[in-house]
Amino acid sequence: MTLRLIQVGLGAHGLGIAHDVIVPSTDFIHVGLVDVDTDRLELCSNSLQVTIEHCYTDYRKAFSEIEADAVFIAVISPLHYDICKCALENDLHVYIEKPYTVSLEEAKELTTLAQSRNLKLMVNQNYRYFPTVMTLKNVIDRKLLGEPMFVHAQFYYFHEGKPYQRQMDNYMLMEMAVHHIDMIRYLTGRNMKSVVGRTWNQEDSGYVGDPHVQAVFEMDNGIPAFYVGSLLSHGEPSPWEGCWRIQCEQGSIHLEDLGQGHGVYVVNQQGEREKLALLELEKESVHAVLADFAESIRENREPSISGADNLHTMAALIATSLSSREGQRIMVETLM
Repeated sequence: MTLRLIQVGLGAHGLGIAHDVIVPSTDFIHVGLVDVDTDRLELCSNSLQVTIEHCYTDYRKAFSEIEADAVFIAVISPLHYDICKCALENDLHVYIEKPYTVSLEEAKELTTLAQSRNLKLMVNQNYRYFPTVMTLKNVIDRKLLGEPMFVHAQFYYFHEGKPYQRQMDNYMLMEMAVHHIDMIRYLTGRNMKSVVGRTWNQEDSGYVGDPHVQAVFEMDNGIPAFYVGSLLSHGEPSPWEGCWRIQCEQGSIHLEDLGQGHGVYVVNQQGEREKLALLELEKESVHAVLADFAESIRENREPSISGADNLHTMAALIATSLSSREGQRIMVETLM
């Protein structure tokens, strides 16, 4: 069964997913488009083969008038909550870009609403489906070097933010660290218990929210996870998924370049290093996320990155911000 999809947001990112992922997919077909730019709507009506009668500037009208199964929300993050809530109230399943919302309370409300209506709500944490990340998790789970003892991750990039990003609170946390903090949860199979965090800005950055983050998490099994991230770092950029070291009992596992190009390495107690072949995946990144979203609807099950699951990532982000503001350790569990 091909699922009928309304897409909200036709900017560069949303349109890229539309053309590269949704159109070739056998899981979904566009039945409606929503964007505030009428010229953009007309252009996309032609390229995505959606009749102009099913192109709207008002998502509320689109949700109430178009026969559809699901909504893909690809707008700026401050608008996620209102659009997602409206879609759920119209009994539509939702696939939403990260961050889920910019408020933990909003995310909790949407999760409860989706569950009460037996609707599937999936958050696009697509880094979980990178071949490098899935290979790294496979090595960790197989315990080739024993149990993990601690995790260290870092990410550096210089990003010319969009106007809305320059006005956001918790800019780095919500727009980029959301991927890496979710990866910590995914790779360890654990949630954050507590965090001591610091976020900071710099003079003349042009950003209201902090572009730099440092955090020390305690996972719910007691192991620490260390994270440093920045979106205003000149110099050598990190890969999008960051650089990682998982320190284990008998050696270390790495996602970085240890001399043979970026990839997954294992280093034993003798210092012998081996670069591993990446897992061959049938579908990667957004392709895989959307496929799981479709399967969750057909099978009436929770998607792998559900709103309920992503609450733990959201709580860790908000707790990091609170820790920085209050200057003390924050128990992430209490926010849940």
